[in-house]
Amino acid sequence: MSAPVDVARAAAARVRADASSTSRAGSGVVVRHRGVACVLTAAHVASFAGAKNALRVELASGAARRGRVVGVHDALDLAVVYLDGDLDGAATMEPGEARVGDEARALGTAQRYAAATAACADAIRGRRETGRVLKIHRDDRGDDTHAMHDARVLAGQSGGALVRETDGKLLGVHSFGDAFWGGSRDVCVLVNAATLDAIEIARDGVDPEVYATARVNAMIFRSSDEALKRMAPELSAKQRASWIF
Repeated sequence: MSAPVDVARAAAARVRADASSTSRAGSGVVVRHRGVACVLTAAHVASFAGAKNALRVELASGAARRGRVVGVHDALDLAVVYLDGDLDGAATMEPGEARVGDEARALGTAQRYAAATAACADAIRGRRETGRVLKIHRDDRGDDTHAMHDARVLAGQSGGALVRETDGKLLGVHSFGDAFWGGSRDVCVLVNAATLDAIEIARDGVDPEVYATARVNAMIFRSSDEALKRMAPELSAKQRASWIF
């Protein structure tokens, strides 16, 4: 593991529902967005906030904060979470431009069962925590929105960071893939000026309807299906759907 990736790990976060009645959890990454230190995660992880718009975010330092969803991309699986308390001293990750061929590492907090079986699965599938950026999807507006890669992503790491191994720059957040179907490719939503600038921020928190599961799933499917169709044209519509959900 490179020294830059060690630094990047300090900006990792675990994002879970702020309720004892559920164990739903994903991952996130601390970034600075419009001058504010906050957590970037997948929109489908942000939906864990529920009707009260409340998340529990555990930082790499061990500190735990209550968080609220303040912004959701209107097309991509990407959301911004603000935390209670001061985050100015927290480690943050800086976005970088993804390129095909980049050596990348998947970060995030895997579910215990996934971490426990990863070594065996890796031996069978030939996967590892590091991999390469295989393809990048550019939408009709000319913006790079998704990247396909073969770094290992486990259950619980959704919303976590894909980082470049050489400099620790944030390339994207984990969204979906075919790992559960025995495959070796995953797709992240790219984190860049275009994707970040498109997220409108409501500092006090968005209406829970904005990240409601049904709405988010429909939104994610539309953009993800289009991206996957172009990056993996060999897949049928049914196969693409199995990757995304």
